[in-house]
Amino acid sequence: MKFINTISILLAVGLVLGASHALAGVNVPQKLAAKAKVTQAEAEKTALARVPNGTIKEGELEKEHGKLVWSFDIATPGSQDITEVQVNAKTGKIVTVETETPAQQAREQQEETKGKAARKEDLAAKAKVTQAEAKKTALAKVPNGTIKEGELEKEHGQLVWSFDIATPGSQDITEVQVNAKTGKIVTVETETPAQQAREAAEDAARAEKGKKDKEDKD
Repeated sequence: MKFINTISILLAVGLVLGASHALAGVNVPQKLAAKAKVTQAEAEKTALARVPNGTIKEGELEKEHGKLVWSFDIATPGSQDITEVQVNAKTGKIVTVETETPAQQAREQQEETKGKAARKEDLAAKAKVTQAEAKKTALAKVPNGTIKEGELEKEHGQLVWSFDIATPGSQDITEVQVNAKTGKIVTVETETPAQQAREAAEDAARAEKGKKDKEDKD
């Protein structure tokens, strides 16, 4: 868990086939990148060829339906629709091309928000340690620390309160996890800004994959 407001890594890119896509946010998990045979630039070129004058707004490397794919959300001038193009990351071939209206995009966002709220309520009902109690325990591990973000989550089979704690004079973040049933410390880890950014991108990719998996089941 890392709480960084911007969950995509912004990569500056040039012009491909006359279509501009500067500063497209693209999530590239390291584990998946090692398996890809088609580069991001090659996949972008293939995707943009299917959407004339399109601009890539977001993208990621993900595993879907057993295939490793580059997935891009592409906007078109004069339209509010978004075209999602998936390119096989091993063969370079187009996998799917789907267009979504603003209404469809809004509906998906609402469903995702409702799903998150329901999951939080389910976890809260199982916790025996309150958030205030867990905060006190976590802060005792980081003298003079200030909690920046926190959440109740299931990790490695344990229900934990997880807190990101900042320390004066340092850009590092200490993540302290407290068992939500016993109140005991589970882990204490310190991460640099670079490590935080990398993990945030990987978390974003997992979240997006979970959303798409749910859509496929529906």
